[in-house]
Amino acid sequence: MLAFAAIVTALMANSPGVHATTASSSQNTSHPQHQILTNAETGTITHPLIPHSVHLDRRRRELHETYDSDLDTSLPPRPHTSRHSQTPKNEAIISALHAHHSHDDQRSLQQQMGALYQGYGTHYIDLWVGSPKPQRQTVIVDTGSGVTAFPCHECKGCGDSYHTDKYFQESKSKTFRTLECNECVRGSCRDMGFSTKCRISMSYAEGSSWCAYEAVDLCYAGGPHNVALSMDGPMTNMEDIALDHIDPVEASQFSFELTFGCQVSITGLFITQLADGIMGMENEKTSFWKQMHNKNAIPRPEFSLCFSRSNEGNVDSTGAGAMTLGGVDPRLHMTPMVFAKNVMKSGFYAVHLKAVYLREGGGVSAQTTQSGMGKMHKLGLSEAQLNSGNVIVDSGTTDTYMMASLSGPFKAAWKELTGSVYGHQPLSLSVEEIDALPTIVLVLSGFDETIVGDEPDGDPNNIAGYTGDTGLSENVRDVVIAIPAAHYMEYDSQEGAYRARFYFEESSGSVLGANAMMGHDVYFDIARGRIGFAESNCDYESLLLSEGLSISTPVSGLSRIAAEIVDDMKHECSSTGCRGVMGLFILGAMAIFVAGIRIALARRRAVAECQGVGLEISSLALDLDSDDEGGHVDEPPMPQIT
Repeated sequence: MLAFAAIVTALMANSPGVHATTASSSQNTSHPQHQILTNAETGTITHPLIPHSVHLDRRRRELHETYDSDLDTSLPPRPHTSRHSQTPKNEAIISALHAHHSHDDQRSLQQQMGALYQGYGTHYIDLWVGSPKPQRQTVIVDTGSGVTAFPCHECKGCGDSYHTDKYFQESKSKTFRTLECNECVRGSCRDMGFSTKCRISMSYAEGSSWCAYEAVDLCYAGGPHNVALSMDGPMTNMEDIALDHIDPVEASQFSFELTFGCQVSITGLFITQLADGIMGMENEKTSFWKQMHNKNAIPRPEFSLCFSRSNEGNVDSTGAGAMTLGGVDPRLHMTPMVFAKNVMKSGFYAVHLKAVYLREGGGVSAQTTQSGMGKMHKLGLSEAQLNSGNVIVDSGTTDTYMMASLSGPFKAAWKELTGSVYGHQPLSLSVEEIDALPTIVLVLSGFDETIVGDEPDGDPNNIAGYTGDTGLSENVRDVVIAIPAAHYMEYDSQEGAYRARFYFEESSGSVLGANAMMGHDVYFDIARGRIGFAESNCDYESLLLSEGLSISTPVSGLSRIAAEIVDDMKHECSSTGCRGVMGLFILGAMAIFVAGIRIALARRRAVAECQGVGLEISSLALDLDSDDEGGHVDEPPMPQIT
């Protein structure tokens, strides 16, 4: 009701002779990027993602204000191997991170800034946990992890001075509950001090690790960044803040009971990263999307991630993209979605890499023609060599890490095309020079199983993302992914220079990180074994504005009707008293409309519960997982890319 009262207030405030009085507040929930977008036909939910640059710049400002305006916040060296690597070659960096508390304050603060670049993701979302007042935890959207986890109050030295938010205070939540030993989902029953709990731990090859116990609490994703929402709307009042949400479907209405890891200890990069924790989006029973689907909060066991293109013309750009839960939103797409085969039945998402090319002269789109094949330079590795280990798609890894065997052919082709030696040293380049650098082109095996019905129609030669008859692959419906230099060359505002973030030091397998996903809406169709790619600017805010700042079609229509009524009032109802009566009439009509929407939503969810979902997801897990009865293996081995 407060939200709709605010609509009337805002509309009436724009009418001559009508004045609305609201208290000011430093918190603002009205920014378009705080809204969620739903699709009334498909039932999907689209959330805006929070950009890494916003968090990094804010943390730098806080450090300068707290310590010294002349403080050196330059970044330490960046590892050249992924967090999944079996043979890390960055011992000096790792040792420095492990010993960061023993260094002087200056060095520790540099690590605090640099940790965000250590392969732990660039795209975040707010996760609100607990009741009656949810607590915010900023988490990395991570398709390379199967558990959602963040520090709880028992955690000591767990990065509270580094992270975006304070530890989660479970004692302040009425709905928080620790899982009993007979309820363990992925953990195993262990003695954890004063009691036995479902203990779960995870470690990575570069030395970072965390330990937690399994717990459950109410949560929702997204919504206003600085205001917690209740099930009935924002947890505030008109005296505290002026609300102007124009949709009754708040983010909190998609809340559900989440089983997560309540961290009691963390080490390495988990301490110094800016994000509080991770949102596990792997294909596991504990993943965020799967739990959300099991609780009937989304209609299908699917999701998509759309990472905005790097805008080098505006290095301060804050757009990060969007996450759609329950499916994919084609309104974000610039080209038809094409589908690659997901070769993993559980755990990581992986593709089969058929070929790698460098395209002379750059270019953003994957569209390739026979006439343009003269600019395509194939790197001479066989399919067997390219797939010596799994090629995983990992949103939680910032950069892309390819197998070491690709290094020689890549650098030779780079030298031939650019006349320079490929490396990771800082480069002073103009936007035009960046655009002229070679585009990295990946060819993936297309999905060739049962026709689903959402594949693009027409000649594959005319569809960006298909190989067509170009000769890039023998299958005309194999998938082409373009990674322009604007994505793999990262600009550092402090250095005023670019660095290449495409590495070739993995002993086995490859990791297609966030910079390879950038500029695409990547659709994880788990049940059908597909990964879809559609080129996109992932401009969430523009999409929201195009929908009239609405998250559902009926409400945007309502807002237009309300605007038309107010416009008529300007001409037909001249007195303040008359307009006040009309405002109350509009408010009453909106209240009835909201009640109708809520009843309809409740009925739709009830129907969904009865109907269920006709698609089955494989119950197979990675080798590091035990069977469902035994829970997760204590101190699991490093996930293998083999």
